[in-house]
Amino acid sequence: MNTQLKQDIIEWDVQNWSHLIKLWQPVLVGLPRDSKVLAIGERNGGLSLWMALQGFHVVCTDRQGPTQQARELHRKYGVDDKITYSDFNLVNTQDFSTTYNIIIMKSVLGGLKEQYGDAASRTSTARQKAIDNIYKLLSPQGILLTADNLEGNIFLQLIKRLKNKHSGWHYFSIQELNDLCKQFSSVSVESFGIVPSKFSIPILNKAAYIINSFLWQLLPQNSGYIAFTMARK
Repeated sequence: MNTQLKQDIIEWDVQNWSHLIKLWQPVLVGLPRDSKVLAIGERNGGLSLWMALQGFHVVCTDRQGPTQQARELHRKYGVDDKITYSDFNLVNTQDFSTTYNIIIMKSVLGGLKEQYGDAASRTSTARQKAIDNIYKLLSPQGILLTADNLEGNIFLQLIKRLKNKHSGWHYFSIQELNDLCKQFSSVSVESFGIVPSKFSIPILNKAAYIINSFLWQLLPQNSGYIAFTMARK
């Protein structure tokens, strides 16, 4: 995969978050290309692009619908005929008339609230409602693929506290993600990322990824700050 395509799919902290491609691609290889995909919290349409490039038909959604940038991105890669667009409220949806073979999202769960604009409603109840709704929206044997922000190592936890990051987002533990998905028949959670790759100089991001790949062989799973979950109904 070339650098620009990876950037368009992942958007930020690309070297580390693109680890999801390595982990999830084997899951997708054997699935029929007429599988129905729901991509949640897409905004600029990155994961929808990735899925459409593999031949899947995708419903690309965000709370108020994806941006115009998402539509332009999909036209750029010639996959707009495989994608439809919709607004979608995961926590409060009542429409389960359509089911999907795959539901995919990135950096969504930690920001969910029952009442938009009310930070106090960003609760464990909202997150569990979201997962319960995903379960209802999945067809039998359907798959949830979600990448989420973890608490991370002690150094990153300290930085988050100093920057008051927890006031605007929920950071998971691996155990919490497993507990959220306990109704699924199987759940796998893997993590990655000790050092963020957010530098403006590309070679530094590559260096950070190499360091992460090395440290990952030495440190426990809860040292990472990104979780990649695959849950099967």
